[in-house]
Amino acid sequence: MNNNTSFQITFVIMKFLVISIRKKIIAFSISLLAMISFTACFKNLPKTQIVYQNDFETYNLNGIVVSGWLNGMTGPVTDIRINSYNGSKVLGFLNNGKITLTLTKLPPHTAISVSFDLYIHNTWRNDLWKLEYDGVTQLLTGFSNDSTIQQSYPNWLGNGSALSPAQTDAYTIHLPGTCNSSQYGSSMYRMVRTVLHSNPTFTLSCSDAGSNINDFCYRSWSIDNLTIYTINNQ
Repeated sequence: MNNNTSFQITFVIMKFLVISIRKKIIAFSISLLAMISFTACFKNLPKTQIVYQNDFETYNLNGIVVSGWLNGMTGPVTDIRINSYNGSKVLGFLNNGKITLTLTKLPPHTAISVSFDLYIHNTWRNDLWKLEYDGVTQLLTGFSNDSTIQQSYPNWLGNGSALSPAQTDAYTIHLPGTCNSSQYGSSMYRMVRTVLHSNPTFTLSCSDAGSNINDFCYRSWSIDNLTIYTINNQ
């Protein structure tokens, strides 16, 4: 082998080594950038914290105030208003009633989210149901278990929105009613509402209005699995 051939072979080997090293550097750089981006994404994920949770299985209202229709006005009810329903405990049954919960000393946050199961029992015919956060209406709607009567939900009631068939967007239908005489049974809706919020105090309230006041066999509602959590993305 002459010197020229030996030089050419050495040059090819060196060129191959340079290309291989360059590819490894590029691959390492890409991996490093991906790791940095991945870490940054997790670093900026919102932090959530449960600040209230109640499944009512221990018959504990845990700060909830229940009001009902008494002598032409609403006032605190005298019973705990937690009942057994379909193998579970629920907060209800309410007819022209209201529940209120106020939380204080919340951790720093930028939003708040509320979730619960809402049971609509018996003879609802687009009767009114309302959800409020800090006194501001988040949902004013109507539900129906009567297939001949349309309902406002998931839209608002009374603002010109189109009506939907009874039990639209219900998570479960054909559930038992609260009384043996119930013709329409019950439906359950999974309610979740998240809003911007930063105050250390938060008040949740739910209420209804309709016919046959305090006739819980005719028409009522209840809730279960109430969870409230704060969200902080700072």
